Amino acid sequence: MTAEQISRTEVPGTIQTQQPSAWRNVALFSLKRLSLLLLTVVIAIYLTIIIANFGGYVDTIVESELEFAVGLSLRGSGLSEEEQEAIFEQRMEAARKAAGLNDPLWLRSAIWLGDGLTLDWKLERPWLYGLDFSSNVTARELILDNLARTLLIFGVSNVLLFGVAVLFALMLSRRHGGRLDKLFIWLSPISSAPAWVLGVLLTVFALRVFGFSPGGTFTAFPEEFRFAQIVVFLRHLALPLLAIFLAGFFQSAYIWRSFFQVYRNEDYVDLAYAKGLSNGRIDRNYIILPALPTLLTSFALLLAVLWQEMIALEAFFNIEGIGSLFVQALTNFDTALIVAIVTMFAYLIAIIVFVLDICYLLIDPRVRIGSQQTQGHIAKKPNWRFWRRRSRARLSPLAETDRTKQTRPRFRLSGLLAILQRWGRAVRTLVQGMRENPGTIFGLLVITGLIGVSVHTVINIPYQEAVSLWRADNEVWLRNPQSAQPTWVNAFLFRDLPPTIAFDSRSPDASKQVAQLDENLTDVIIPFTFEYDYGDFPQEIVLDMETQFVEKGPHVSVSWVWPDGSEQELTSFQPNQSDSYFVSRDDRLQRRLRSDAPLEALFLGSDGLVTEPVPGTYTLRVQALLFEPDADFDVKITMLGQVHGLAGTDSSRRDLMIALLWGTPIALGFGLIAAFATSVGGMLVAALGAWFGGWVDRVVQFLTEVNLILPFFPVALMVFVLYSRSILTILAVTVALTLFGSAVKTYRAAFLQIRSEPYVQAAQVYGASNWRIVVRYMVPRIVTVLVPKLIILVPSYVFLEATLAFLGITDPYLPTWGKLVVEALSYGIYTNSTHLVMAPLGLLFLTGFAFAMLGIGLERIFEPRLRER
Repeated sequence: MTAEQISRTEVPGTIQTQQPSAWRNVALFSLKRLSLLLLTVVIAIYLTIIIANFGGYVDTIVESELEFAVGLSLRGSGLSEEEQEAIFEQRMEAARKAAGLNDPLWLRSAIWLGDGLTLDWKLERPWLYGLDFSSNVTARELILDNLARTLLIFGVSNVLLFGVAVLFALMLSRRHGGRLDKLFIWLSPISSAPAWVLGVLLTVFALRVFGFSPGGTFTAFPEEFRFAQIVVFLRHLALPLLAIFLAGFFQSAYIWRSFFQVYRNEDYVDLAYAKGLSNGRIDRNYIILPALPTLLTSFALLLAVLWQEMIALEAFFNIEGIGSLFVQALTNFDTALIVAIVTMFAYLIAIIVFVLDICYLLIDPRVRIGSQQTQGHIAKKPNWRFWRRRSRARLSPLAETDRTKQTRPRFRLSGLLAILQRWGRAVRTLVQGMRENPGTIFGLLVITGLIGVSVHTVINIPYQEAVSLWRADNEVWLRNPQSAQPTWVNAFLFRDLPPTIAFDSRSPDASKQVAQLDENLTDVIIPFTFEYDYGDFPQEIVLDMETQFVEKGPHVSVSWVWPDGSEQELTSFQPNQSDSYFVSRDDRLQRRLRSDAPLEALFLGSDGLVTEPVPGTYTLRVQALLFEPDADFDVKITMLGQVHGLAGTDSSRRDLMIALLWGTPIALGFGLIAAFATSVGGMLVAALGAWFGGWVDRVVQFLTEVNLILPFFPVALMVFVLYSRSILTILAVTVALTLFGSAVKTYRAAFLQIRSEPYVQAAQVYGASNWRIVVRYMVPRIVTVLVPKLIILVPSYVFLEATLAFLGITDPYLPTWGKLVVEALSYGIYTNSTHLVMAPLGLLFLTGFAFAMLGIGLERIFEPRLRER
């Protein structure tokens, strides 16, 4: 009997079942999964169109464009006004009908859905994107052209980053607890900042060190690629690539190092080392191979969010990719192109998810499809009974019989003491873990300080006062220096920069000499004497004069006295009752001092032979002759310096301390509320879906997949641009679009294991309600995982607010850190006013670093396998 015949022989006592082939299972699974993903994409795009056209917003734009086109066609027609109005109404009615504006909203949205899924939109205003007026380029062609550049620049860099980070993570996991490992732990919070923030910092550093930017901004992207342009590409891409690398390398290496460390603690790895296997073989067969599904998932998610994260970086470096195109579409309110780009994002994410599912089947033998998936397992259909406090069907007969004998438990002091002891042990464990991780203590102290600053700011600088100060109402910042650096920079300079010096003749310490020459003539002399020993010149000297007279105003002369006693008259004039004199704006003073910079000439000595300010005692003398007996004269002299306050000033002379202080509660509030709402909300949603199962779980999973297919950042930008930019709207949309995120699937997997634990089954027997089981028995099991993830998530939302402000999506009234960065980038990055950029970015980094260090420390405390051995 041959082997084939033996294989076909039926064994007595067995039931033969015909199993479909593996390839057929793969084909059926692929078809089913592809159909589901396509349905998800359709729903996601339809939701996008509904959001974009909610309330007829898109219809209004389309109708306004039609009115413009019809009105332009009637210009110069020579018809009367009545005839033009009649023809205009006829043509507009025909145009509305052709555009489908007369159809119901659901029908118009369905038409838009068909156009959106095919990306077959012709650009109505091609000149806005650098194309000819008569260009017939479609949205699909424009998107693919820009997408190629994004993939060339950022796709290659992120793929290399992922590979290098995994290699470094393997090396760090082998040297767990070493110096290099600890260095990566301390540097990992750097990656909490997005790439565009690091790009700004690198550009500032290059300008300050080299005097020019070695790369970055493209003046024009080459239309055709040539090998001779490789050097030019590398020069321009140096800073963007370095920003991408720093934004992801340290954190990715640390995360994968922690993940690989869990596998290295397994017994089979110790056995492999005992057998004398090499590190490379152990890494390939015992570390990477079990972690391969997770590695592929991370790589796929990296590609999925790549184009969204590059929006701000492309806008900063002026790279004509898909990100900058999306910003242009938002700026031009080109809703058709916005929806087309969102559709492209959804297609890319769906393709990545589909390929990822197929890869799971090929690399992970634990994944089964078809009929094999349910062998040996009978699904339990849970009941949906929120309205019943007790689930009688889940009670055992003994429990049902003894329910009447159960009494309400009495309060016992021993029970309270037991609870306090458990809390005390948990607190001691937490304190001990924080002592072993000094970075955790540092992060906690910084966060506590930021919270204290937030409370102090809200109490002492009310909202309306902060908005009024930032708007510069009543010219409150008129006599502040312009773009002045903080005063503490003098601690790092050989010679101090001059501060702002103010003098008022009305103050008690002022010297005001009044001499009555006759009955109607009074001589008033006001000397302003000061010591000047600074390494730079002041920005301006301003004299604000207040005069009281009835008919004839006084005659005022201003003189300057150098340290050697030499004196020079600066000007003489007859002021109004309220007048100001600016030294640097006096054209006649330039001729008198024979200098194009009269303000600087005043501090170069009477001979003007030096190039730096001469130290010594200077005097600015103001003399006024009053011609009326009741006349009076006072002056306020302000010498605007180069440094001011703890934070400096901006180009509008506003004190940056106001924005930095008020930006603290906004950043912390936005980050904490968004992180808490999305983390806790996602956890509860996952718990409910895992507990009730059935259609509840299917609805939760479907909403999660729709949310994953729908790109968060582009949709959020679309909502903010088309509807509202208030901070509350931004926060609400952020929470709504991230609530059903990828964390729901992670929590669901954990809850599916927890629901089968014996204590959960015991709670069912005792008649605990569904809500009690979810909240009191299931949720506390993953709190140790939730807390570190929640804290680490806070910096991402803090930087999200700054990123939105960088793209122009910010509250129009509140001063925020992101708004400061935007205003500083307009000119401060290319001047000596680097404090305009460094101050808000420094606080953003400090906040992100503190939360990241605290989250990393708590993760190491709650996960014993990540601790040093």
